[in-house]
Amino acid sequence: MSDKETRGSQVAVQGKSMTSRSAWDSLRSGDSKQGIFRLRQSYAQHPTPSQIMEMGVAFLWTGDYQAAMEHFEHAIKSNRLASAKYYGMAGVSYWCMAQPGAAVRTWHAGLDSHFTEGAGGVHLPLLLLTTSILRAGIFPRGEAVEILQERISDPKRKGWLKNWPGPVAQFAVGQIDRSELAKRCNARTESETIHRKWLAAFYVDIIEYGKGSLNQGELRIATQKSADASRSEWSKEEEFLTLLWNEEFFIARNEASLEMAKWVEMLEGATPPPWAERYDRR
Repeated sequence: MSDKETRGSQVAVQGKSMTSRSAWDSLRSGDSKQGIFRLRQSYAQHPTPSQIMEMGVAFLWTGDYQAAMEHFEHAIKSNRLASAKYYGMAGVSYWCMAQPGAAVRTWHAGLDSHFTEGAGGVHLPLLLLTTSILRAGIFPRGEAVEILQERISDPKRKGWLKNWPGPVAQFAVGQIDRSELAKRCNARTESETIHRKWLAAFYVDIIEYGKGSLNQGELRIATQKSADASRSEWSKEEEFLTLLWNEEFFIARNEASLEMAKWVEMLEGATPPPWAERYDRR
């Protein structure tokens, strides 16, 4: 998530109606039915981009991935210049339904979105890279890296990489190391710094797993930490919602929930893995 997106979501949260605020109180306390009902009311009255995101993220938070997918797919089809964020969230809805091939198709389709994050469109390629590591065979890792490198070296995007998550993309392709990435997590506010560090930690873990420096058990522990929304830094509603505006949060939550025994069984070939559906670029 870019600085602009982070600040935008925080401003949107701060200006929310009492209906929206009470909806998230309900959702966080486990009353999904009441929370979704209230958000549907708010969305029907004001179908703004912020409300589109909030409604879809609520579906994701409650585990209604089919509804989230349909919601964001509708947003994409209804907006001629759809935000890359809609593609990102639609894709992660597929991911959580064990359809990584569909997730990749959606993320790939959004690469040329008119509206991207402030770093010039590196976020969706980062999600493709994540797929190439976590679901090997669905999308070629070399191609994901190539897309990132092209965007990083594109003269038209020169200067954009200083914006978040530009440094994450540079780290992913080996242009900067972990020490430099940590330095670039420092932002103008404590809130932005916390969110940068969270996203950086997610990708450090993914890259290290891809290198073989983390095993599956260690990755699962790391994703459990990334998906722990009960931590003190997410106690305020605006911080909590900014966390949920990250596709990576739902990827982490999904990975953390996988039962290791079943995972190993699938990898050993006893049962075809749910991501056996390969990405078809035709």
